Amino acid sequence: MPVFAKSNPPETIEEHNKKIFENYERIKPFLDPEKIKKYDEVIKKIIYYHDLGKLNHKFQNKLGLSKKVMIPELKDIDEIPHEWLSLAFLSREDKRYFHTLSTDTIHFADLVQYCIAFHHTRTKPFDKKALEKTICHDLEKNKGLLGINHSLNFDYDIFKDIKQKIDSQKNFKNYFELLVFLKGILHKCDYTASANIEPESHYSGNYEKDFNNWLSKKGWHLKPFQNEAKRLSDKSVVLVASTGTGKTEYSMNWINGQKAFYLLGIRTAVNEMYRRFKDIFGENVSLLHGEISNIIEDDDTEERYVERIETARKLSAPLTVATADQLVTSVFKYNGFEMTYLTASYSKIVLDEIQSFSPDSIAAIMVFLKEVHRLGSKFLIMTATLPPFIKEELKELQNAEFPEPVLLPNKRHFITVYDEPIDSERSLKMIDKNFKSGKKILIVCNTVKKAQQMYDMLKNFNPSLLHSRYILKDRKNKESRDHGIMAVNNPKHPPVIWIATQVVEASLDLDFDALFTECSPIDSLLQRFGRCWRKREYTDNKPNIHIFKAEDNRIYDEELLDRTYSLIFNNYKNKIMDERDKQDAIFTIFKDIEKTKYYEKYKRNKELLELGFKAQSKTEAEALFRNIAFNYCVIPRPVYEENEKEIRNLIELIDNKDTEKMQRIKAKAKIKDFIIPLQIFGTFKNLTPVPDSEYCKRNNIMIMNEVTYSYEKGLQLKDTAGEGVLID
Repeated sequence: MPVFAKSNPPETIEEHNKKIFENYERIKPFLDPEKIKKYDEVIKKIIYYHDLGKLNHKFQNKLGLSKKVMIPELKDIDEIPHEWLSLAFLSREDKRYFHTLSTDTIHFADLVQYCIAFHHTRTKPFDKKALEKTICHDLEKNKGLLGINHSLNFDYDIFKDIKQKIDSQKNFKNYFELLVFLKGILHKCDYTASANIEPESHYSGNYEKDFNNWLSKKGWHLKPFQNEAKRLSDKSVVLVASTGTGKTEYSMNWINGQKAFYLLGIRTAVNEMYRRFKDIFGENVSLLHGEISNIIEDDDTEERYVERIETARKLSAPLTVATADQLVTSVFKYNGFEMTYLTASYSKIVLDEIQSFSPDSIAAIMVFLKEVHRLGSKFLIMTATLPPFIKEELKELQNAEFPEPVLLPNKRHFITVYDEPIDSERSLKMIDKNFKSGKKILIVCNTVKKAQQMYDMLKNFNPSLLHSRYILKDRKNKESRDHGIMAVNNPKHPPVIWIATQVVEASLDLDFDALFTECSPIDSLLQRFGRCWRKREYTDNKPNIHIFKAEDNRIYDEELLDRTYSLIFNNYKNKIMDERDKQDAIFTIFKDIEKTKYYEKYKRNKELLELGFKAQSKTEAEALFRNIAFNYCVIPRPVYEENEKEIRNLIELIDNKDTEKMQRIKAKAKIKDFIIPLQIFGTFKNLTPVPDSEYCKRNNIMIMNEVTYSYEKGLQLKDTAGEGVLID
């Protein structure tokens, strides 16, 4: 009688293991050959044993592929997780073999059992008596179906005997590297076997040829510093370069055809960078962020869609463009983190604009990069504004290079500073004057609320507004190249006013003629500068950068904000600020950083992670990385009422089990058009469930009441007291 591991399509344990063994052979060329040579037999035994517990009758009954079995002695006992039962099958001979590999600090039998027992995440408590009964009355009697004739073991406690020995703060650091290697291989090969995809794919075609053909098509030649990237491709690199110098092309030359991840902070920037990479490297490129399942590509069939999504999520593509959280959250060591660390260990990681993250997130990024670097990964940090304390920490790493900063020689930014808010009468008059003189103007505010207020004040100029509180359909429109904010790069674009928040700061190639901005900390402020006169030489004798005093908010560290404003006001008012000045300003602002709350937060989080802090789940890790108390997907009440019929039809398709898979996927993608992802602190009373929808309930999609919504201004609360719970 066959013993099944999967039901859709039916697959026996033997067939499933065969696929995993095949994937292991495919992944070997990417792994450390010395480790493979030493631990090859161990890996094969872990794979062999990991799913044997699925023999239990409750699991087989659940699959529904064989005649249902009842065992009277077990009828009142809950199903034991199969991976916990798998340990019963370990033979004494294999345990003795594992012990031969042990050292003073690593007990190999414990490590192997941990890899098997925790290849899934369970929250249920361990019941030793239930385990013993299941093994005695079920597995022991049926083990012959798996070709096993040795006695099974039932004298073990999953948490006391295994988990506590490996996970303790004292022991975890000793097991860490081997845990990543052994358990990471099991996860990688098992997950990809279940998804029916290759665990890793070599680059299809010739990377260098594709890159050079693209450069030739553009009529571009690599600059000396971009050519230098190839020489440094076997090292980790920290590159400081002005906005507009060509950091992306530098990174492509540094990647040099090897497996790589290109990480950014903002989903908009990731989508834009994905388009750029795919234009050059074609089907070798994968897109990865929290919303990829809702992106349908033109040539998607059901099979292609599933393969594309699974390839991204299993980190299997030659090149992946992703939000940083998709990799870095693994630093919180939730169960299953090992696959990400293993994959990172033989990959290159490009991190674009590290300063755009919060201090909590930067701490996570730094610990992650240091740990995977020690495992064999190489990283490239590229930024126009690198806080000096980060550079000093990275200098401790071996095989890391710090090229001379690449600073544009041309003068682009003539600064002026005002001791008044951005919505002052003088500000509005200057905006009016710049607009009437034919300029494309960018106004950047620190909060959505202030951006919306500026929109009202400038309504006569027919401005456009961009921030994070738009439904997806409207935000995509506002970010488009054709008639959204990216269209300003067309030299023939007429005068225009765009009002925005921090969403424009990172990795969007925008080129406005004048910038009006609230002051923000120096790294953020200089990113805003980079959206104005991006590469052009500025020769006018009037300022093109106008900086206004920031209003009180909880967005930025107060001390860094005050330091920045004072420095700019006292040193650069009515002056050209060249690229060297900008680097000097960063150094000055971040000098004595240890005394600020910003650094205290960074240091506290970094030390916690270095001590081995673990999140309970990947979801918790994502929340910790983004520093979010609660995360909601909301449909504004006006949007819901206006589109209720379409939304209800989509929900019906999604919740109906008879709906074809591709039709359901398209419906899920379409319903996201009406949703705003919101970050909320504490309890927000104006949220109600979407009626009669299991899908919305599972995905925390709620209707937000007591709000207004328009394409022009986005989401606004009727009760302004509620603004305090929304994070900008």
